[in-house]
Amino acid sequence: MTDTSLQRLFHGLHNLLFNCVKAQPGDHILLIGEDSDNCFFDPELCSIVAEAANKLDLTSEIILAAPVADASDFPEHVKHAMSRADKTIFFSRLGDQIRFNLEDNKTKNFIAYIAKPDYLASAFAQVDYNVMMDIHNMLEERLLKSESYQLLGDCGTFLTGELTPDRGDNTADFALELFPVMIFPPVNCHKMDGYLVIQRFVTSSSTRAYENSTLILDDPITATVQSGQMVAFDGSPEEIKALTTHLERAASLTGGNPYLINSWHTGINPGTYFIGDPYEDLEKWGTIAFGSPRYTHMHAAGKDPGDVAFHLMDLSVFINGEMIWDKGRFVFLDYPEVQALIPDDQKHLLNSSVLNEIGF
Repeated sequence: MTDTSLQRLFHGLHNLLFNCVKAQPGDHILLIGEDSDNCFFDPELCSIVAEAANKLDLTSEIILAAPVADASDFPEHVKHAMSRADKTIFFSRLGDQIRFNLEDNKTKNFIAYIAKPDYLASAFAQVDYNVMMDIHNMLEERLLKSESYQLLGDCGTFLTGELTPDRGDNTADFALELFPVMIFPPVNCHKMDGYLVIQRFVTSSSTRAYENSTLILDDPITATVQSGQMVAFDGSPEEIKALTTHLERAASLTGGNPYLINSWHTGINPGTYFIGDPYEDLEKWGTIAFGSPRYTHMHAAGKDPGDVAFHLMDLSVFINGEMIWDKGRFVFLDYPEVQALIPDDQKHLLNSSVLNEIGF
């Protein structure tokens, strides 16, 4: 890659390597990319980051490995390479598959949701990682101290949930760091009640790969939810049959409850964008789009974190009665205490008016 091209990506690369990864001169950086006929992440990214790392007094190593079925099949040679590295960065679905159950130190392992080089040149990757983490941490602290949440959608979704203040089990933490900052840890649904409208499609939750993981729905289905469990469905009998069969098949992977909703979360990175037709590969679309404030998704069907994802667009979300998202706009960014965290030169990138295209 030419110096000119690297310069175009410089801010995103610096943000990744130093603000997020906290690399130090001389660190050995392991870059894990995809070796697949259908790459979700462009393998060239590893070469680009390696070239930048070498220019910045870091050493680099690249491993391209095929995605696996789940974390239990994680490649041994990758695991050994990770143990030798000072820092590991995934540009691969392998990182997604271990994001809840990696036993190693999360401060040295990262997944970069950068699908192609152009993302490094955009606000998506160039908004200061540390600023986004401050916002993330303020939101998570508010969640952990809250007693309730509400999820409301024009689609008809109306869900309420109870939380236990000052209890860490309100959320399920990630086992490695995400770049860019995309989302907060998922909120557990043990005490969630109401009505969930399931429409368009369902996908996997990305922790396990399995055949026919995407189900297209022609008509919406309304699920009645009690204590986090779907206890009844209203809609086309054919569509309900297709959905319940899909849930039961996914839950059989872990032997869990097919009708349990495990957790939910909503994107917090307003720079998230997706160009193209999501239906060309909905799993690939979801790998990036989940960072958008427009996009709330729920993990369901099976043992935590579940193997099905439900997708809801443009929800209004309240935490302890305070509006945090307004029909997909991340209004939490406009709170005075949040704006105080944002440097003046980035305020135009971090406010509720920023709403990028994600295909819907």
